[in-house]
Amino acid sequence: MKILAFGGNGLVGSRFINLHNQHLDIRSPNTDQVDILGKSETEDVVKSFQPDVVINFAAYTDVQEAEEQKGDQGGSCYQINVIGAKNVAEVCKEVGTYLIQISTDYVFDGQKEDAPYEEEDQPDPKNWYGQTKFWGEQEVLQSGCNFTLVRISMPFSAHHELKKDIARFFLEQLKNGHQIHAITDEKVTPVLVDDVANALHELIKKKSGGIYHVVSTSWTTPFEFANLIAKAFDLDQSLIKPISLDQYNQNKKAKILRYSWLDPTKFTSELGENILHTVEESVNLFKKQVDHDQFT
Repeated sequence: MKILAFGGNGLVGSRFINLHNQHLDIRSPNTDQVDILGKSETEDVVKSFQPDVVINFAAYTDVQEAEEQKGDQGGSCYQINVIGAKNVAEVCKEVGTYLIQISTDYVFDGQKEDAPYEEEDQPDPKNWYGQTKFWGEQEVLQSGCNFTLVRISMPFSAHHELKKDIARFFLEQLKNGHQIHAITDEKVTPVLVDDVANALHELIKKKSGGIYHVVSTSWTTPFEFANLIAKAFDLDQSLIKPISLDQYNQNKKAKILRYSWLDPTKFTSELGENILHTVEESVNLFKKQVDHDQFT
């Protein structure tokens, strides 16, 4: 099966390629080769490669930097997350290629306290990053292409040089004996990138259309998550200091969402319960990869 991946050098895309390039014919042009902001060159590469599936990993993901661009449709956040998604979706419609678009929990408002967000819940983004990702989703839906929309939350990896995630940040700080402050009253569903990569493989095989939430099968708080990492690596948990979300948000231009959790039940019920893991299981897998260089 031929897969064309845009944004394949990112945290999630690079791991998907690393895990599945042996049994899938994956092509992942960099931005120098193909810029998805140019529709004609996007169309050229899709037509020449003739993939069975296009995956759009490309995204502007710096939430705080994105807020500095709020309202600017010429900014890189809007251009990549909206125009890029629009171009890829329209080309997939024209060529008749199945598209998987990666999105985020930040399309929601973070106010749902009683249960994690399901696929049918109405998005209501509260910052510019979330707004542009939601508009990107809308472009995919309106394009008329055959698509699957995959929302993920707080992906973390044992290794990725270009971007630090929450797990490796906590681990690095604790290993160096540095104190960290972690939020106690935010509900999150961080997901190991391997789980996302393997979930995408299942979606590709079945070409399951619609929207799926691909996250850990349990929820946690950043404070609990930091403690799980400290316990797994036998590090000093007293270095982890509690902080409330309100305290953390005081100096943030883009406010962190209080209930930034997603429900993966639709995915697990339709595609299997052995692909996604709990937060604790994910941390243990993360530890094995870090300790034994099993990131292959």
